[in-house]
Amino acid sequence: MVTGYNESEKSLSSSQLAFWMLFVGIAFLMIYVRAMSSLNAHPIFLVYVWAVAVTIIFRYVFYAIYDPPLSELGKYQPSVMIIIPAKNESSVVYETARAINELEYPREKLQVVMVNDGSNDDTGYWMEKCVKDFDYHVIHLEDNLGKRRAIARAMEINNSVITVLVDSDSALEKSSILEGLRGFISPKVAAICGHTDVDNAASTWLTRMQAQQYFIAFKTFKSLEGFFSSVICCSGAFSMYRTDVIKPLMEEWTTQKFLGTVRTFGDDRGLTNLLLRDGHDIIYLPEAKARTIVPRTFGVYVRQQLRWRRSFLMESISALGHMWKRPIGASLMFYIVLFLTMASPFVVSYFLIVGPIFDDFNPLVYIFGLTLIILLHQVFYWAFQLPPADKVGFFSLLPMLPVWIFFTLLLLPWAMVTLTDSSWGTR
Repeated sequence: MVTGYNESEKSLSSSQLAFWMLFVGIAFLMIYVRAMSSLNAHPIFLVYVWAVAVTIIFRYVFYAIYDPPLSELGKYQPSVMIIIPAKNESSVVYETARAINELEYPREKLQVVMVNDGSNDDTGYWMEKCVKDFDYHVIHLEDNLGKRRAIARAMEINNSVITVLVDSDSALEKSSILEGLRGFISPKVAAICGHTDVDNAASTWLTRMQAQQYFIAFKTFKSLEGFFSSVICCSGAFSMYRTDVIKPLMEEWTTQKFLGTVRTFGDDRGLTNLLLRDGHDIIYLPEAKARTIVPRTFGVYVRQQLRWRRSFLMESISALGHMWKRPIGASLMFYIVLFLTMASPFVVSYFLIVGPIFDDFNPLVYIFGLTLIILLHQVFYWAFQLPPADKVGFFSLLPMLPVWIFFTLLLLPWAMVTLTDSSWGTR
């Protein structure tokens, strides 16, 4: 953490830098799209490129202007229960528990419940050690019931005002609860999505890339959604809820089906979806921070991303019937992003395969455009992220170019045809 830094100077500098980044980014995107229109690309696909450019620009605009109303730090201190579900996490879960034990929050108002969801390794041992060392409560489930039902079991004994859900491989920063509670200033706000950074950013090229993905996704995607009080996914790594709002939803949440199959993944997006459906407000607070461990190997990363894409598709389809009721900015962005995502395999196939063969389109032009977008994101990360920005290398987001193409051409279509497949975790 940087100390001795004037917050007003920081705010002014960030706003100015955001403006110039937007100006340069818009200029480059306009030039690029104009250049593409002079080539032999099909007009339909040019419209797609324009739509992508606009969504990217809007996300940065709303990052720059997002400023949710907050109460004074420490003014609101209700009873809080933190729930940590885990399956086969071994000693990792102890590190999560240790970080919670160091939170800056009155211990008499804080209860921690850990749920061992049928682990067949030594996770149970480490949870019992948490009972001994930190006086936490542990629930051991004999069978693996899935993350949703594991959380629901803890909710049965939850009488707190605020519920905090934390992944078993996440670590909360000391002020995260106090910062998050500031967002409940309005009774309409039912949930707060905290900000999550990558804890093992410097491990491999893949974790360095993911560190930037996390930062960009939270800062831009969720700032835009939060501006309209309609965050579409309260991250499982760290989110906060009004207990009296989510407790009545447990039965529906744990028994949801899609195409006749009970949903066992997408728990965070699924719960958020129910809250939005019922008309509640959900915001994002960048100062309520957590850190999480991301996959170090490409195989594990692919399995995680496949599961996340299935979750995105499943919950987005479920949200089609109610997102139009949200504020116009949130609903428009939701439907546009869903359309762009569904169309992306066809668009990439055109620009890299069909266009070069049938329309004499140079695929390097499209690759160049993707590279410009990645470099824009890269600059944003380095401009606004405090350490560990200096640990990841300036061009370490560039591997996202081939990874994104691979995911779009192969992983996303595979997720579409295997929506009913599921698994609990990623490691």
